[in-house]
Amino acid sequence: METIKIAHLYYDLMNLYGEHGNILALRHHLEEHHAKVIIHYFSIEDDFDLKNYDMIYIGSGNKEAFELVRLDILKRKKMFTTAFKNKKYFFVTGNALDLFGKCYRTLDGEELETLNILSYEAEETDYRIVGEQVYTSPICEEEIIGFQNRNSILKYVKEKHLFHVVNGTGYIPKSIVEGIHKNNFYGTYLLGPIFIRNPYFTESIIENFFKDRNYTYEPYLEKNEIKAYQEYKKNLLHEES
Repeated sequence: METIKIAHLYYDLMNLYGEHGNILALRHHLEEHHAKVIIHYFSIEDDFDLKNYDMIYIGSGNKEAFELVRLDILKRKKMFTTAFKNKKYFFVTGNALDLFGKCYRTLDGEELETLNILSYEAEETDYRIVGEQVYTSPICEEEIIGFQNRNSILKYVKEKHLFHVVNGTGYIPKSIVEGIHKNNFYGTYLLGPIFIRNPYFTESIIENFFKDRNYTYEPYLEKNEIKAYQEYKKNLLHEES
């Protein structure tokens, strides 16, 4: 049995849309593949070292939580940069994505420092992007469904995109791509929670992870997960037609 360690960072602050469900869904899928899963939860000023973990997850938070986390995460910039270069698996959702680019620019023009691991610049907007999304992804044959509620956009993205927009919004309004996929970094503004709503996508990531580690992988999806995904997608697409 393989042991997989997950660090859920800023679980108490960056959990605006119940994204703890992402961690539960990820654990469930891994355990269905007979892995032993250990999850540790960390917040600001806690002592942790990412080299001890296989997967790192950060969800979305409100404006005040985002600023607290931004200040804390900058103290650990070297550790995050090293983990990224060492191809640790990062799962980053919502406005946590804004923490990994070159900077975060506020409405009043202030340029706040971020981790500067990825190429883009994040920018606060005076409008919100809210709604259900339907995407496709090069790493998964089935469509991706999710929800966005954000007031920031990404500019000057050089990394490979994670999703192509079918219905919804990309990096910026009218953009046809969304999400970041570089090394083993999976970042998206999608909420959802994405791992619960998209079992095929979750399995694709697990398959990649197992193959990277030379673990034995056998495809597995529960019938109730497939049925729930198909029903939700059917209802969503029907509402948009």
